[in-house]
Amino acid sequence: MRQKILVPRYVQYIFLPLMLLFALWFLSTVLKILIMFLLAAIIAFVLDLPVTLLQEKLRLPRLLGVILVWLLILAIFGGLLALIVPNIISELNSLIENIPDYSSRTQSIIEDFQKWFRDLDVPYKPDITSQDIVSRIQSNGTEVAQRALGFAETLFNIGLNTFLILIISIYMLLDANRLREAARNRIPPEFREDAIHLFGHIQTALGSYLRGQLLISTVMGILGGLIAWYGGSGTYVFIIAVWVALTEVIPLIGPFLGATPAIILAYFAVSPGRALIVGLLFLAAQQLEGHILVPRIMGKSVGVHPLWVMFAVLSGATIAGIMGGLLAVPTVAIVKVIIDFYHEELVLEQWDRPLLEKTLLDEPESA
Repeated sequence: MRQKILVPRYVQYIFLPLMLLFALWFLSTVLKILIMFLLAAIIAFVLDLPVTLLQEKLRLPRLLGVILVWLLILAIFGGLLALIVPNIISELNSLIENIPDYSSRTQSIIEDFQKWFRDLDVPYKPDITSQDIVSRIQSNGTEVAQRALGFAETLFNIGLNTFLILIISIYMLLDANRLREAARNRIPPEFREDAIHLFGHIQTALGSYLRGQLLISTVMGILGGLIAWYGGSGTYVFIIAVWVALTEVIPLIGPFLGATPAIILAYFAVSPGRALIVGLLFLAAQQLEGHILVPRIMGKSVGVHPLWVMFAVLSGATIAGIMGGLLAVPTVAIVKVIIDFYHEELVLEQWDRPLLEKTLLDEPESA
């Protein structure tokens, strides 16, 4: 037999905890990259089913199957853009044309507010004109430009990260067979069939989650468009509906971001009172989403109680921000499948003695 190096036990006691601390530090440092790879893995895991079906049913090469699936996705996405983008461009042009009217309305509202405030019997009466507001905006132009630059950088980073996630998912799809085979070889032969069964259930659960998220975004986008139409922003229904649907993906702050443009447009197009009504309607829609749609649809999709879904989203957002909130529900879906699988497959061996047991003790004799 070939001689091997023996690692003393005391070295293991020191080395292993240090390795664990280093692993924890490394994971906390590359958390964003790890989340990107997890999102890419989820996308690849979901798309692996149609690619495998094309590969098995039509005898297509793996590369061609991946290309066809992504072409179908891009065709659907492009078709939606072809239907929506022209309307959005038309509504944006209308918004730009109406900016002078909205500015005049804002000046009129300021003047009415000043008149109402002057009639009040208070010691301090501000005298703010629309010119003062313009001058303040101009004086703060540098700060506004810096914030605009920061917003542009944020959008660029989001776009770059999305592009990288898609590229990583495509690589995972192309190399799925080798990755799957490597994973199988690491599993003892007697457990391989169970592992395949488990991963099949995880794949189904993730697909259900994505369908549920798409349904919620569609419903909330339609509701947002209807509220905008009622609020007097019927000219911009497409913009608001698409914006609301997109922001629904963002946990916690997404609904508030979706409601903001409709409230502002209702303020400019109609009146502050109508803007208040629009805000209340969006608040009601958010309550409908938070207490009925998300718990019911997502809970049904992942097969867990609605309270667990809400707890998972809040916990994920607290731990890792927006990306953590995005990963919360699919993580719950995976954990639920694993727990159900092991609940059916595992049998706990009985202990010789229970951890706790009752016993009779002799009571001391009373004096």
